[in-house]
Amino acid sequence: MATGGYDAGERSAFESSNSTNTSAPPLTLFATSSTVTSAVGAEGRLGFALSRRMSVEGTFQFTRPLLQTRVTDDFENATPVTAEERVASYLGGGSILYHFGSGRVHPFVSGGAAYLRQLHEDNAGVVTGMELHGGGGLMYWFGPHRRGVGLRADAQLSSRSRSIGFEDKRQLVPVVGVGVTYRF
Repeated sequence: MATGGYDAGERSAFESSNSTNTSAPPLTLFATSSTVTSAVGAEGRLGFALSRRMSVEGTFQFTRPLLQTRVTDDFENATPVTAEERVASYLGGGSILYHFGSGRVHPFVSGGAAYLRQLHEDNAGVVTGMELHGGGGLMYWFGPHRRGVGLRADAQLSSRSRSIGFEDKRQLVPVVGVGVTYRF
């Protein structure tokens, strides 16, 4: 499973003006721009068939993307630098799947919601939020009638209410995965 990256926002560091001259604008010390990189991770799913066409599944996802912050426009003309920090990202939730067809190969669409928890600053900083996702994919079954072992490939778009970054805004993150599936 792999997640895409996103723009984590921009910030500038300011120094307040001298208290005797209140009309002077603040001094910009430096500017930053940040991104969260794409990451490969692990995902586990446990599903239950409601009917031939409908199923529900619980999912847990773990990735470790990098938060990269580029520091530029330094007031003292320092060389631009990029700082990096590894983020632990956990996602746990559920989905509803609608299956098309009944042969060895059949497509499906899915949608659901999850709880997002991201840890940074040596696990001292925590960001939590809700996630909505939708997508689809294909399942290929080695046995007859979608029983036993198979392969699954899917793609989703994850909409996250809060994520690591300098802007408190919804982030859209693409997610793709390929794995082995087993159906009882």
